[in-house]
Amino acid sequence: RVDATATRDTLAKALYTYLFDWLLSHVNRGLVADNRKSENYLSIGLLDIFGFEDFNDGNRFEQFCINFANEQLQHFFDQHIFKLEQDEYKREKITWTMVGYKDNESCLELFKGKP
Repeated sequence: RVDATATRDTLAKALYTYLFDWLLSHVNRGLVADNRKSENYLSIGLLDIFGFEDFNDGNRFEQFCINFANEQLQHFFDQHIFKLEQDEYKREKITWTMVGYKDNESCLELFKGKP
């Protein structure tokens, strides 16, 4: 049973990896301009809390999953440190300077939602 589970998980990971690579190659082919060195060159990239990932330069599905998990953690942090604390300050009528932050929820929902 353990071997079957490991085999299933390995197959699922391989399928997701191939699907991810296939999807990126098709999207990037649709975005690429005639000349890759031109200013019009486009590709898929993600900016996460640790830096920029360009998925046209060999990054794979595993890196995307790491970035997505990091963004989920960042969202959790932002919600608890900024939004919920400031909501509590409002309820308690505490005087403070509002701290602005970029809410990444819409981006996360894009990736978490069904197609």
